[in-house]
Amino acid sequence: MKLHWRMALASALAGAVSVSVVVYAAYRITCNRFESAMGSYGYRPPSGVLAGLAEVTDLGWPFFAVALGGLCLSGALGWIAAWTGLRPVGKFKDAARRVADTSDLTTRIDVTGDDELGSLARSFNTMLDALERSAKAQKRLVADASHELRTPLTAVRTNAELLQRGRLPAEERDEVAAAVISGLEELTGLVSDIVELARDEEPQALVEPLRLDEIVSREITRASSHWPLTRYTADLDPVVVLGVADRLSRAVGNVLDNAAKYSPAGATVEVLLRDGVLTVRDHGPGIAVEDLPHVFDRFYRASAARAMPGSGLGLAIVRQVVDSHGGSVSAGPAPGGGTLVKLAFP
Repeated sequence: MKLHWRMALASALAGAVSVSVVVYAAYRITCNRFESAMGSYGYRPPSGVLAGLAEVTDLGWPFFAVALGGLCLSGALGWIAAWTGLRPVGKFKDAARRVADTSDLTTRIDVTGDDELGSLARSFNTMLDALERSAKAQKRLVADASHELRTPLTAVRTNAELLQRGRLPAEERDEVAAAVISGLEELTGLVSDIVELARDEEPQALVEPLRLDEIVSREITRASSHWPLTRYTADLDPVVVLGVADRLSRAVGNVLDNAAKYSPAGATVEVLLRDGVLTVRDHGPGIAVEDLPHVFDRFYRASAARAMPGSGLGLAIVRQVVDSHGGSVSAGPAPGGGTLVKLAFP
């Protein structure tokens, strides 16, 4: 049985019972007042005489008629009230069915009131907004990834075909083989970055208290061996954060690698950790003003950095990791030149 029919039936039964009780009470009160009035004129009929007259003249049928009429009227009014009150729920059902059938996440419900159903409609629209943003982000990631993968895949395939023909001199064959390996390494790094970006929230089972200063120290050691021409200086205060160790290491490592990549040979990268804020400052050419709003976007690469190795996903991963840990990240020009990147953790 549908909800509005159940509500109508409940309303009808409640109305019928209420009418019966009220009519019976009115009947008893009328009998008592009539007997009292007759007594005031010196005549007191036997107690319950009116009740006896009601039985003799069969006065019970009016009560049955009134109760039946009240039942029908209450049921009709209850059905109208239920239909009117539940009509917005029908809109929710239609919207959910339309989204399920068409996958159209732009569907929204018009909010016309401030009652509970209006609040439910706003919550439903908020949910659809989040789903639409998530779907757009996934489509954009797939489109960008397919575009970025096309170039290295084409290069690897071309070089592999050259090797397959077997007509190259030994020296050129070695160069082509090295190019194939380099292309495969680039593809491996790009796929790894894409998989990293495809992750959403941190798995709660892996979240634990971590010493951020120890993670930064390990990543500085790793980056120093990977960038031997860059000198890292560290000033780290002990800081404990809640997070996932591998993800935080990846974010810190990306910032350190990025600083070294854009620093001249022999330059210094300064690393500072205070009160949960990690600051990494390089002495490179800095970031152009027009590029600053986009440095954390996926696959974005400034004009001056297009010749540098990389996928353009390093800082995007940094922002995703920091955001998923409840922090914030920013980048800007450093005093005296270079770039200053800040990672703030709660």
